[in-house]
Amino acid sequence: MLLPATLVFRFHKNTRYSIAALLGAVETDSRLEDVRLVAPPELDLESISNALEDGLTVIAYSILSTDTTRVRKEVQLVRKHFGDSVVMIAGGAHASARPVEVLNFGFDYVIIGEGEKAFCDLLDCLMHGKGTNDIPGAISGKMNNPPVPKDLPKVDLDSYPPFALKMNVVGPIEVTRGCPYRCKFCSTPFLSGGRVRHRSIETVVEWLEKAVTKRGFNRIWFLSPNALCYGGPGRRAAPGKLESLLQTATSIDGLEEVYFGSFPSEVRPEFVDSDILDMLRKYVANETLQIGLQSGSDEVLRICNRQHTVSEGLEAIGTSLDCDFIPHVDMIFGLPGESQDDVRNSIDICHKIVNIGGRIHAHVFMPLPGSAFEHMPPGKLDSDTQAELGELARKGVLTGSWYQQEEIAKRLARLN
Repeated sequence: MLLPATLVFRFHKNTRYSIAALLGAVETDSRLEDVRLVAPPELDLESISNALEDGLTVIAYSILSTDTTRVRKEVQLVRKHFGDSVVMIAGGAHASARPVEVLNFGFDYVIIGEGEKAFCDLLDCLMHGKGTNDIPGAISGKMNNPPVPKDLPKVDLDSYPPFALKMNVVGPIEVTRGCPYRCKFCSTPFLSGGRVRHRSIETVVEWLEKAVTKRGFNRIWFLSPNALCYGGPGRRAAPGKLESLLQTATSIDGLEEVYFGSFPSEVRPEFVDSDILDMLRKYVANETLQIGLQSGSDEVLRICNRQHTVSEGLEAIGTSLDCDFIPHVDMIFGLPGESQDDVRNSIDICHKIVNIGGRIHAHVFMPLPGSAFEHMPPGKLDSDTQAELGELARKGVLTGSWYQQEEIAKRLARLN
């Protein structure tokens, strides 16, 4: 029996990219074509009540570790008003790393790991009143030993859209998923695995052409944990494949600007060379290149398993400037093993970067669930470091939300 169904996917700016991809998967799944889809930017109890009058109502959240307080309060509010009459599903980074904790928020199901297939399979089972125990990655409170993402099937990016065009919930096109480097402060290897997967040029073009035709796109951003590895095995660049992607994308009628290697993507320093950047400059609209240096201390980089040096980072920054890109450099303060001398070195590197024309994006270390450093103490800035970062920010050469990140880091440490 097919149950009339409404999916209420709570939209939030912090998880907008994953929500766009998941809604895209739902709206292109023929099994779910009768599901009514809504993505409210605020929790709307009245719309949930109206949906319940029509039939099965599913409320979904994608959760980052930085958003757990907000999500928990909203789930409690929904349960207070509607009890068990709604089905609540969670996924995302925090749900994958802490599934039992998230179930205890009041969710009925948690999707662990990559959600495009498991989420659609779960919705299909709920609509048809079928059992859900055999869906890889979908767990409920009845499961004693939840799986971890690395043991679950990986998604073929070409099998799913990058965003939801029918609903006009859109974002960058994710062209690469997975990372082989296993930096200890990062949860990406835990969530997406060490094997790098790329969305094919043909599929990228297919969705870009649809976006231009149906939604009037005239610009696009590409999303990747290490943009310059596109087309390669992950640890080496594949310049020919990268140029084919950019050349093909920029030739699409109506698409005026392509952004690649700038935020929200990043590039690793050792992938930066003048030949690749000269090629990039021919196609992309971005004036900036987001480079992950992370520390001015080789010892801290070693502890974090970054697998590059400070000098390689500075060389990449210089090469970027030579090729007419403004380097925006990510730096993390308060990393495990960081001494006062290391902090001083990082501050000195920041000054050196801005003096030659670069910019800094400053962060405070947060012990993210799923990362190798999840049980390490939260990062904290001393007053001198706060003052120096604040002065650079006032000059307009540094951005970042380090004060808010310090508070979030404390909360994450309490959860861990």
